Amino acid sequence: MALRIHFTAQDLARTTVAARPDIMWELTISLHRLQSPRRTARCGPWVGHVRDRMRTRDLRSVLHTLTTLVPARGDFPDFLTPPGQLGFADALDLIAGGGRRMFADDLASVFRARERPLWVRQLADGDRDRRRELLDALAVYHRELLRPCLPELDETVLAERAVCGRRVLDGGVGKLLGVLSPAVRWAWPVLTTDYPVDRDLHLAGRGITLVPSFFCATPVTLIDPELPPVLVYPVTGAGPRAAAGADGLTPVLGRTRALAIRALVHPCSTSELALRTGISVASASRHAAALREAGLVTSARQGGEVLHVATRLGRELIGRAGELAHSA
Repeated sequence: MALRIHFTAQDLARTTVAARPDIMWELTISLHRLQSPRRTARCGPWVGHVRDRMRTRDLRSVLHTLTTLVPARGDFPDFLTPPGQLGFADALDLIAGGGRRMFADDLASVFRARERPLWVRQLADGDRDRRRELLDALAVYHRELLRPCLPELDETVLAERAVCGRRVLDGGVGKLLGVLSPAVRWAWPVLTTDYPVDRDLHLAGRGITLVPSFFCATPVTLIDPELPPVLVYPVTGAGPRAAAGADGLTPVLGRTRALAIRALVHPCSTSELALRTGISVASASRHAAALREAGLVTSARQGGEVLHVATRLGRELIGRAGELAHSA
């Protein structure tokens, strides 16, 4: 089975690549990853972060709500991924203000072949309490499980966008489409990708937005063909640029501490540092302590967590290492 996306010359001219991660697509697809026995290597540290968080937070009701709408395989409601490359707060506002008809139609499409729980039927009927529960679940999931890996998402997608730009410069949009993903085949005027169902999407001059995704394993699009066309696809790189940025520091600090100091350009907690570097929370704590003793990192307690950030000396060291690597 396959998804076939039909292009015109006008569609090629209007094909764009998303400038940043689409937070709602990442959120929904990450729910697929949590429920799937097959996980990409780059998602491993994040899954470990989720397990650690589940030990200290009761997130069972949140996950039950969201995985009811986003199962391990198959469709999920289009209203969870509003168009426009929105920030999380703006996306929640759109979901909160969505019309009853939109919710009813989307949920009817998703639950065609499976039974709808009572709360889903109430959500489809416009029940405000059920919609508020959904919005609360999305907010908690984003805060507790997704937000710590946002710097990695940003860097991964920025790196993918740069690769896309080089491909377009070297051979045009056709070349980009031809090497988008191992699951994708391009033969003018049709882009074909493996898909759970047979489907044809005619762009009809609207163009399409290609959305590289950190969590995506196979390309996916919206259910409603009338919505602005998008194709979400897996990033081609193995991970963010942090490792490359740390290379110049590795001989001095060691690989893990070089990655840690690079990650701490942006403040984060010990568990977030573990997620960004792919190590355990205990190891992250030890490396942060060593960097702090060297004057490269400062730490402060905030609520129940300890936040770490690179000092001015630490940032200067990172910058100097990057300059030396560039000149070499």
